[in-house]
Amino acid sequence: MALFLLYSCVDLNEDIRSNITTDDYYTTVSDATSAVQSIYNDLTHNTSGDHASIYNRLLVLAVGMMTDDNIPGVNATNPDVRSIGALTQTSTNTRYYELWRQHYEGISRANIAIEKIPAITGDTATLNRLVREAKFLRALYYYNLVRLWGAVPLVLTSTSTADDIELVSRTDTATVYQQIISDLTEATQLPTSYSGTSSFRATSGAAHALLMGVAITRRDWAEAISQYENYLAYGSNSYGYSLFSTYGNNFSSSYKNTTEHIFDAWCVADGSFNMTGTGNTNILSYISARSAEGGADADLPSPTLRQLYSSGDKRAAVTFKDSVLNTSSSTAKIYNPHFNKYYDYNTSSLSNNGVNIPIIRYAEVLLFYAEALNENSTSSLAPSAAYVPINLVRKRAGLADLTTGLTKEQFRDSVFQERHLEFVYEEIRWFDLIRVNGSGSSLLASTLKSLPALAASQGVTSSTYGYDFLTSKASVIATYPTKFLLLPIPASEIQANPNLTQNPDW
Repeated sequence: MALFLLYSCVDLNEDIRSNITTDDYYTTVSDATSAVQSIYNDLTHNTSGDHASIYNRLLVLAVGMMTDDNIPGVNATNPDVRSIGALTQTSTNTRYYELWRQHYEGISRANIAIEKIPAITGDTATLNRLVREAKFLRALYYYNLVRLWGAVPLVLTSTSTADDIELVSRTDTATVYQQIISDLTEATQLPTSYSGTSSFRATSGAAHALLMGVAITRRDWAEAISQYENYLAYGSNSYGYSLFSTYGNNFSSSYKNTTEHIFDAWCVADGSFNMTGTGNTNILSYISARSAEGGADADLPSPTLRQLYSSGDKRAAVTFKDSVLNTSSSTAKIYNPHFNKYYDYNTSSLSNNGVNIPIIRYAEVLLFYAEALNENSTSSLAPSAAYVPINLVRKRAGLADLTTGLTKEQFRDSVFQERHLEFVYEEIRWFDLIRVNGSGSSLLASTLKSLPALAASQGVTSSTYGYDFLTSKASVIATYPTKFLLLPIPASEIQANPNLTQNPDW
């Protein structure tokens, strides 16, 4: 674990180290900068060259395929992927191993940087900033891990042998969240913005936004409200955050790190495309596009997803490319759409894509605020202030304001529905389905069990591609309503570490 790849800021694919120990390497500010760059690389790069990377498709495969949004496409023939799409996977699924491994790889790199950088002699301000960036990224990786697996090994120091890792037990979730909050709190001292080639870096605003997300996940409504009102408030935040006037600007390589972008997985159209996610290029556009258009036809929308959008919702034209429109009935039904959200109109090739992958954008902050105001209220009706942030999101989508006078429960449903339509294919839906909402339970079981009825109401039949995935999800979740709230600890990790225990039902 003391040997790891670092990537230069000039060429993120370049291995600038061979057999250099960390003690020999961490001697200059340039070394520290490259080391922290390597932690960012785990967001979009898979250094092992297998199964894509965390945000550059792996989360789609590992958990997105279990939602009501995604199904494996006609060319997604790998049995591990198709089993996840049907909820028939096991703990030996390679996608879970890869997701686990890549998160801990990023954490290992962060731990080494946090330990070694303070000993370097040089520009103190730059070195302190780099340590805080490493802590931000460590917090993000642990935030994913604790939501996906619950209690996970909390490793905060560099390790010299594989045996050190293998002896670590699972840490209770409260302690993991305490560390996440501690790291993010320190990261709030990061700069408010960067420019040029440093635009990808974490900011203090990103730290506050993730603290707000952590508070929402933990149902700490007062803390979420505080993060918004003290740091992120619409029209008065010091970061310049607001909604783009045009929804599609969120997914354009022409508008990176502006206005609505709080923190992204940074992609570059530099010709480094690789389906395994080892390059700088966003692979999601190619993966989800039709074979007839040169794409992989591998990540498809659920056959029930496209029809959830009303005819006036401007987000639909950005999110989907529709292929077959049935106009024979009074209500047009769209049967075979493909995702189109990450198409890069500034390049001529699906395989050379510079569109960033959002991790948190300002629309989510606004919907978090609406949710927190509603849940924190003691009234049976949604407070009037909660309508303001959600209506900002709806207005941008071309929709009318929510009807006033909604009950707390009705408003809660409206927020989750708005989040659903706003963040399709942004690797958020799974986290919404498994987190406990204000009603005291998750949405996972009820949502997946209702898929066959939803399909029937939309005219989707058994002859529609993907229908079998819907029915399988509904059947399995009816038998195991809580099993999938936590992923299985990868079987290979259980075998290697006698101190690890498996999650229930796996």
